[in-house]
Amino acid sequence: MSRDPGFSFRFTQPSSPSLKTPRRRGAGEIVQFADSKRSVCFQTIKIVLGLEPQCTAGTGNWSATVLSDPSDIRRLKPGADGLNPDGEPELDPEFFLSSVVKGWRARVVAVSRGGRLEGILFGKERVISGVPTGVVYADGSLGGLLLANPFYERRVLRAAVEQLLACPGIRGVRLRVPLVAGEPRVVPDLLGLKSIDMHSVPVEYNQSRYWKQHAHLSLPATYQQFLERLGSTTRHNFRYYRKRFESAGHRFVDSLSTNDLLSAALSLQPNAKFMSDSPAARVKQSCEMVSAAQRGFAVGLRHRDGRWMSVIGGWYRPGAGVLCFQCNNDNDFGSHSLSVVLRAYLIEKLIKQGLGELVIWSDTAPPLSRYASYTPTVAVHLDAATTTWRLARRVLSTVGPHLPKRWASAALWVY
Repeated sequence: MSRDPGFSFRFTQPSSPSLKTPRRRGAGEIVQFADSKRSVCFQTIKIVLGLEPQCTAGTGNWSATVLSDPSDIRRLKPGADGLNPDGEPELDPEFFLSSVVKGWRARVVAVSRGGRLEGILFGKERVISGVPTGVVYADGSLGGLLLANPFYERRVLRAAVEQLLACPGIRGVRLRVPLVAGEPRVVPDLLGLKSIDMHSVPVEYNQSRYWKQHAHLSLPATYQQFLERLGSTTRHNFRYYRKRFESAGHRFVDSLSTNDLLSAALSLQPNAKFMSDSPAARVKQSCEMVSAAQRGFAVGLRHRDGRWMSVIGGWYRPGAGVLCFQCNNDNDFGSHSLSVVLRAYLIEKLIKQGLGELVIWSDTAPPLSRYASYTPTVAVHLDAATTTWRLARRVLSTVGPHLPKRWASAALWVY
């Protein structure tokens, strides 16, 4: 069976009473595409394959629903689990909800055929000072953008994008997608969408203020081989500080419960160099992400007197471990290189489990950043092709860089 060729919704006047015109509704409601009594469906839908529109036949109806209420999104989980046989945590509705922080609003699109869930687009609308921007972001750099039946993924994507832009108040969609053979794979799937402006821009490393950069560190077959790949100074530090830690009688804890992770992280946060100014809510949210992942993990370093010195929380995904966050007691143990020591233990643990990659959420600092790679991606911008929205984006792109810092940052999310 071949994969679905992709299509765009183009609405035509019904030629008989048995064929109803699709209706547009608001967020959280359904747009239904009805088939005729002769079991020929999608008569109002034209499929774009190259430049030639074609018709298809089937037995079921397609519908697209935009959801924002967490309880509605959670109800997608049984169907989502059936579409996610590999158990990728970033494509789990509960995990997605745990990642929606202050300043964002969930905008999830569920696409069904004949009452059966065929795919989900996980998006978030940016909200600034309580004001919705009307722009939805979906980040697929780590696979958390689209969950779909592979035979219908193009249909799901196109239906989801069109339904988002049909919702009152939503004016733009931003998709971050990996490059495949140097090209963004979804762009051909979205060509021909009606009344939509589209363009794509590369997401350059450290050049984007709103896309996260995840560092990918490949892991060899043994920990010794990993050390040999490092530069001489980094290799020395990995060995020296770990030996020093063990000689002092401290210990590595290879498994913490979710409650222990949260308790330890909150106790360490005020003394953590890179998190001391962050609110406790940030630590709690990171722990919620670890807890929401079906296969979360937590490791730590414990002082010989029982105090926590450092903890890491993360989760497993197919073939890799993801380091979500790390909290260290840098104020009391600044000379102990706790970050290096705990990451050395974690890397050895992942290698022993046969995993080939460590992904560090939201990037990493030296020394590991020198050995990490970053998935090349592009941002696909899709906007309602209205004069008002075009003018608004043009004005903001012109004056935005000259506004006060707070307003300039807000304007950046729109254009």
